[in-house]
Amino acid sequence: MRADLAAGRRRRGLVATCAVAVLLLLTACATTAGKPAGAVADKKPTIATPYAIDDLDPITSGYWGVEFGYVELLMRASANGVPTPWVLSELAAVDDRTWRLKLNEGVAFVNGKPFDAKALAATLAWSAENQPSFSRSANFASAKVTGPLEVTMKTTAPTPTMPNLLADESNVLVMDVEAYKEHVAAKKDAGALLEAGLYTGPYKVTSLDVKGAELAPVENHWRGRPALEGLSVRFVAEATSRVQAVQAGEVDLALYMPVSAARTLRGRTDAYFLKGEPTGLVFGLISRVASPLMRDQAVRRAIYLATDYRAMAEDVLQGHAGHAKAVFPPGYPYTIETQETDLNRAASELDAAGWSTGGDGIREKNGRRLVIRILCTPSMPDGVTIATAMQSQLKKAGIEVKVVQVDDHSAARDGADWEVSLSSSLLSFGGSPDQALSELLASGGTNNYAKIADDELDAHIAELGKTSDEKRRTEILGQIQRLVWDRGYYAVAAQRLLTVVAGPGWRGYRVPVPNLWVDHKTAPAI
Repeated sequence: MRADLAAGRRRRGLVATCAVAVLLLLTACATTAGKPAGAVADKKPTIATPYAIDDLDPITSGYWGVEFGYVELLMRASANGVPTPWVLSELAAVDDRTWRLKLNEGVAFVNGKPFDAKALAATLAWSAENQPSFSRSANFASAKVTGPLEVTMKTTAPTPTMPNLLADESNVLVMDVEAYKEHVAAKKDAGALLEAGLYTGPYKVTSLDVKGAELAPVENHWRGRPALEGLSVRFVAEATSRVQAVQAGEVDLALYMPVSAARTLRGRTDAYFLKGEPTGLVFGLISRVASPLMRDQAVRRAIYLATDYRAMAEDVLQGHAGHAKAVFPPGYPYTIETQETDLNRAASELDAAGWSTGGDGIREKNGRRLVIRILCTPSMPDGVTIATAMQSQLKKAGIEVKVVQVDDHSAARDGADWEVSLSSSLLSFGGSPDQALSELLASGGTNNYAKIADDELDAHIAELGKTSDEKRRTEILGQIQRLVWDRGYYAVAAQRLLTVVAGPGWRGYRVPVPNLWVDHKTAPAI
């Protein structure tokens, strides 16, 4: 799930879930053309994902296209949080409210129309009006053509993380705005977008239904002919089914895999468990402060002090996750280590707050037992595993945990039946802390389903959003990290690594940064 995955990407509201009917799950692999097992590198791979793509509409489903190479972005996200140009050749800050954007030469939509400065200006303006996350974060004022391949963009306030915003799939997709407007005006159904050629990616979708999608290469792509002869995407919700499809030679890459697959596949030669490098992806934990129990800061702090972050990464997740010592990734210039496990302190703070230990070891106060509900979804790889591990870890501090599994995590977290939720990263998909913090933790934030309302935190987030000086930004982010930990609002159970199961012909596949599974250069590597 993405800025959630996957990511808990996410964008999909920050954690997206999607279900495919049981009958389709049973037939998904059977409908994939069979491939003989072995080390033959297939240049038209089949990829299995648990998340279904409904259509090609840029508002409702466009972000999925970045994953599979049929949509591109202006900037490209990176593992270190510093985006690089993609369809743009240059992004430069003229002053704190002016940006110069230059395009690469020869970029064109699949329908043949050029993506020039005029089209870029139209895309930026349309995105500011129609993509909520961009309109909230970019402070967009205007975009004017200042050359054949150059646009000057003005903002109403300083926007220091503009490169990150333009590298985020939920903000600005490279698209033919005029063609999309014509499609909407004609009141055509979503299927007509297959023929509209809206995007500039190296691949184009030739068919799409509830079982999957077929993609073909764009021969005249602006970067030259793409490396693959095409690809098939299959929607297979159940992780075991995805693994079995790889083992049967029916699928080349299975995405979003739980770490339990690593143990299952150890020593096998028909499927390989692959993992990527640490990025901003995390297994986040957020406190619903609106819950009567969680209004007690001592309870919130005790939950995070009693969580064993080392054991979570090294034992529970078998070394396939990073030991979380901070809410941001290790190595980022503003990351400070705030997280620690301290059962003695958890106990002493609960004692001071009047929570006494009952006969069965669970604490009580005013006749109420200290029982919290952790909300998770089986569709998030390893989410249930983490919540279950917290049951035993928190019991040592006298906290009883009930694991609440739901199919639709986004809907459930809007309700009141939980105290802690498996949550998103405090970095957006494009690597911006500003956007994620303002949406997830600021009062009134669009994804502040935890109902956190803290004037001091709000002030820090507001100042961060208009501060360009890197030294001052680092100071503010340090203040935010300390406050979030000290008040028990948010913690990271483990730093996530993207995991994939690959067939023999793709066992050398290099797991990319989140949600960029296929691009112009992707090719099999044994």
